Amino acid sequence: MSVTVQSCQKCGGQWFPARLMCPRCGGTELAPRSVERGVVEQLTHLGDVVIASVACDPEPLLVARLYGPAETGDVVELTDRPDLSGRPVAFVPPGDRPRKELS
Repeated sequence: MSVTVQSCQKCGGQWFPARLMCPRCGGTELAPRSVERGVVEQLTHLGDVVIASVACDPEPLLVARLYGPAETGDVVELTDRPDLSGRPVAFVPPGDRPRKELS
């Protein structure tokens, strides 16, 4: 399981969702990178739905729907597909791919 983020080849910044250029350095060489897990930093309970801020190493901070039991500080797997298996995972829907400008 993993989530795909972008990695700037110039400054090393990690971004999600996909961007046309790096917001940190303006670089345009962005490559996909798989992130498999992160640490739950904050939880928000909305009825039966739990939303988590998940910090990846070294970045980005992702907002995800949490499935399964987890608390602040726990390491969770990241997935781009909902997982109802009962184990703790953080679901991040796939981000839109940047659209190329029409010429």
